[in-house]
Amino acid sequence: MMRYLSIDAGGTFIKYAWMDASGHILKQGKKPTPYTSQEDFMEVIHEIWKQERDEKAGICMSLPGTIDVEKGYIYQGGSLTYHHGVALKEKYEKFFGVPVELENDARCAALAEMASGHMQDIENGIVLTFGTGVGGCFIMNHDIYKGTHLFSGEVSMLICDDLKAKGMDAVLGHIGGIGHFCRRVCDTMQVPFQEGKTVFQWIQDGNEIAVKLFHEYCYQIAIQLFNMQMMLDPSRICIGGGVSENPIFIQGIQKAMTAFYDSLPVTMPRLDIVPCFYHNDANLIGAYYHFQKQQSKVRD
Repeated sequence: MMRYLSIDAGGTFIKYAWMDASGHILKQGKKPTPYTSQEDFMEVIHEIWKQERDEKAGICMSLPGTIDVEKGYIYQGGSLTYHHGVALKEKYEKFFGVPVELENDARCAALAEMASGHMQDIENGIVLTFGTGVGGCFIMNHDIYKGTHLFSGEVSMLICDDLKAKGMDAVLGHIGGIGHFCRRVCDTMQVPFQEGKTVFQWIQDGNEIAVKLFHEYCYQIAIQLFNMQMMLDPSRICIGGGVSENPIFIQGIQKAMTAFYDSLPVTMPRLDIVPCFYHNDANLIGAYYHFQKQQSKVRD
C-alpha cells in the first residue's frame, strides 16, 4: 500500500500521521519538537520516516512561518527560527528521495476545513489555531488570501498592548498562546508549570484563580476577534488546535464574544464561532490536501 507521511510541526510537538492514497489516517503519533537546529529537526523526521516499511510516496508538511509553497522556501520559520531562509522542499526531496510539499500550518487547517469540514461553502471566514502561538488564515471569496508578501494571517504578531513596555507579551501569540496562558495561571497560583489539560481541569473544577484568568484571557481574545471581524467581515471563525477539543475553551470564547457584543453601543452582526471539524488533526489532513494539489500541478 502506498503511504504518505504528513507532518504537523508545532512549537511543542511534531505530530505525524501515515495516510493512504485517499487521505485517511492509518496511524499517528508525536515527538517533542527540537529547538536546537534544523539538522536536529530533520533527524526527528527521519526517525519517523524509518518507522514505515511499506512503499512511501511523499512527505506533506504543515509548518509555522511565512512559506512560498511554489518554491518550497521558508522566509521566516515562526517559532522554529532555525528554518529562517531555508529551501526546505529541495533539501528534503534530495535527502528522502520522494516529493515534498509544505505550507503554513493555519493554512493547512483552513484547507482541511474548506474541503470537508466546517468551512465548506463559507465565502469569507477565518481559521485560527491555538497552540504555542496563534496561527491564522483568512478565507476570502472561497479562497485562501495570502497577501502581497505572504504575511496575511500572521495574527500571532498582532500588537495588542504597549510593545515597548511589555515586549513580546504585547503580541497576540503570547497573549493567546495556550502555553503562555497556562504559565500565567501557574505563576499566579505559585505552582510548577502544568500543561493545558491540567489547567483546564482547574477551570472546570472552579478554581478561583484559574477561572478569573481564563475569563480575562477570553475577553482579550474576543477583542481581537472583533478587530479581525472589522477588517474582513467574515461569517464564521473556526478554531483549531488541540485545545479546540475542549468544550470549555470554545464556550469561554463564545460567551466572551456575546458579552462583548452586548456591551457595544451599536448593533453588530455576530460571528459564528465553531471548533474545527478536524480539531487537532486539521493541519495533518490539510497538509495532505495541499500535497495532492501541488503534485497535480506537476502531473499536468
